[in-house]
Amino acid sequence: MEALLYGWPWLALSAGAILVLVLGLAPRPAGAPPRLRDPKWLLQIGLPIYMLHQFEEHGRDVFGRPYPFHASFCGVLGHPDLATCPADPAFLFAVNVGAVWIAFITGALAGPRHAMVGATALGVPLVNAFMHIGPAVAKQAYNPGVLTSVLLLLPLALIGLRGLAGAGLLDRPRIAAVVAAGVALHAGLLVSLTAFERGLLSHPALLAVQVALGFVPLALGLVVGNARRA
Repeated sequence: MEALLYGWPWLALSAGAILVLVLGLAPRPAGAPPRLRDPKWLLQIGLPIYMLHQFEEHGRDVFGRPYPFHASFCGVLGHPDLATCPADPAFLFAVNVGAVWIAFITGALAGPRHAMVGATALGVPLVNAFMHIGPAVAKQAYNPGVLTSVLLLLPLALIGLRGLAGAGLLDRPRIAAVVAAGVALHAGLLVSLTAFERGLLSHPALLAVQVALGFVPLALGLVVGNARRA
């Protein structure tokens, strides 16, 4: 179990790199729009790009430090002693492999027909990028994940939203829903973590909540998408 909790970022790196190459180099069907304007392609590329970001956060950061985000996040929570930190490796695994991967996979599977599902998944990298970039700018200091937030996450979210909007699948109210989905997922994990620390949630329940949060973009995307069509 420990090998999985600490080794999954290497799986994310390998799978992410392979999928980026496949999606980036695969021949385009006749008559298909350019990749950056193709809703189907934009909804598929999200998870591989995010996986590369996850490696900088949880695999090796730019200084070569292993599993760097754990200590950084626990420090922000006021728990410099990792033994007392409520955000243990199982929690981080449930957030990243549970919530984040579920959000992107459901978005890719829903495809352009239910584009709001994939679009709301883009709220995750959009909000997460600012949660890395904001502190880095404010403190003038590096944090694990900020480099790929600037180079990958923020461009992913902005290009993805622009491409979906250009295809007529997004308007301003729907973009607001995308941001709301990203905020809701991040707020949910912090609220549940606080509840666990106060004894209001058991550890298994804490992990289950993180997995459930992965379906927030799916639910919100379906509700908003159906409402707008109606």
